[in-house]
Amino acid sequence: MQFKTFIISIGFAVAGCVPTYVGDPADLAEPAVKKSNANLTVASTQKTAEKLAAIAALAGKWSVIRGEGQTPCALQLKTAQFGGNYAASSVCSGEPNVWSWNMRQDALLLFDHRSKVIASFHESEGGNWREAREGGDPALGLVRLGD
Repeated sequence: MQFKTFIISIGFAVAGCVPTYVGDPADLAEPAVKKSNANLTVASTQKTAEKLAAIAALAGKWSVIRGEGQTPCALQLKTAQFGGNYAASSVCSGEPNVWSWNMRQDALLLFDHRSKVIASFHESEGGNWREAREGGDPALGLVRLGD
């Protein structure tokens, strides 16, 4: 049956009923598709490598410095995946415990068990991080502990 179909196709092609194409099948792809496929792996690989390096640099033991007279909290940022974020653990009294964390647009975000943002920090001088609140007063700070 396949041979018969092949012979009929050749007959149509010879008669000029079926357009034929001689060349590379990849040339038939739409230019927009070829362009998007060409840049996709390089850009995403580089971005992923940069993000993973930033995540690895922030992972470790931290101390959450709270308001005056309050004891600091212990915080550990981990590189293990936790849903769409990275795992974390904390020992704090009175505040929701940190379950996960992530980096988004140069901000370090801490999440509770429901993946709700409970704190957002921005890097300050000396490699420490400060929580930005309305009015500009930092409410919480993060200080890296020796590993």
